[in-house]
Amino acid sequence: MNLWLILLTGLTTGGVTCAAMQGGLLASTIANQKKEKIVPGFGVDDWGGVAAFLTTKLIAHTIFGFFLGWLGSAIILPLGMRLFFQGFAALFMFASAMNLLEVHPIFRFLAFTPPKFARKLIKNNTVTDRLFAPGLLGFLTILIPCGVTQAMEILAISSGSPVQGALIMGTFVLGTAPMFVLIGIATAKLSEVWRVYFLRTAAILLIGMALYSVNGILQVTDNPYSLQRLGPRIAKLLPPYDTSTPKSKVADPNIKLEGGKQKVTLSVTNRGYSPKTFRVQKDVPVELTLETKGGVYSCATAFTFKAFNIAEFLKPQDSKVKTFTPTKKGIYTFACSMGMYSGTMEVI
Repeated sequence: MNLWLILLTGLTTGGVTCAAMQGGLLASTIANQKKEKIVPGFGVDDWGGVAAFLTTKLIAHTIFGFFLGWLGSAIILPLGMRLFFQGFAALFMFASAMNLLEVHPIFRFLAFTPPKFARKLIKNNTVTDRLFAPGLLGFLTILIPCGVTQAMEILAISSGSPVQGALIMGTFVLGTAPMFVLIGIATAKLSEVWRVYFLRTAAILLIGMALYSVNGILQVTDNPYSLQRLGPRIAKLLPPYDTSTPKSKVADPNIKLEGGKQKVTLSVTNRGYSPKTFRVQKDVPVELTLETKGGVYSCATAFTFKAFNIAEFLKPQDSKVKTFTPTKKGIYTFACSMGMYSGTMEVI
């Protein structure tokens, strides 16, 4: 276990991929607080919300890593549950955008506030009240892990040690911290300097993040209305029109027919899957080999192929074989658990 490599992963790919969703939650909360003028002015106090978010996130993931090392894979949330929380996060970001744009008063109730019993304890304490929402969201990020976080969870499980599991998850979260600090402080500062323009810009960005998350869910579930599936169809309707004769279905060089099976090896890398597309014959068994060749910590390691009930987590260096038989012609999508990386299998 190389903690320095895990820290570096958090600083690079981990920070970027996790910020796509979790960063949107942090920005939503800070922007809403600015809009409601919960936090007057800009100064040292603006660090409080970011610090609360990162602290509770670190605590939650460290504890989770401890239990992962102790209990093993039984504690990992199933794919359906992870997609539910990803959808909830997208809904939260979209509703936050509507609140910033003042679309309807109902969205004012979006902001998290402490429960009644807690409010009595922190009455007249604006600092504690201000920290509650980002602190709560930081803790809840454990329910919406990005693909790289899931790769770290696999490492924690494979460590077989509660202490090492806690160190893996804690080190990774520390590595992602600079990206979230940048998002949080930039949100707080810009909203004070250019308040009106910021609120509109933040709303547009949050809507974009929400749509990105929803499209990821559509990708994972192989929905025909994902952008990746709709794009080629729309392109065919636009000039210049393709009037060429369709090419015959020649054999795919990525497929080897051995022992009555169509064998294909899918290389899983930090940039996705290779080959990105391949073609197989209907009613002939397919032997799909998933391979990582070391140093792979991207979302791609959380492989899902919903049409054939395949969901696998790969270690940084791993190999897994899945066998299935396609019985219907069509194009089927495989993707990482966030929908960030994807590819297609055509059945002819």
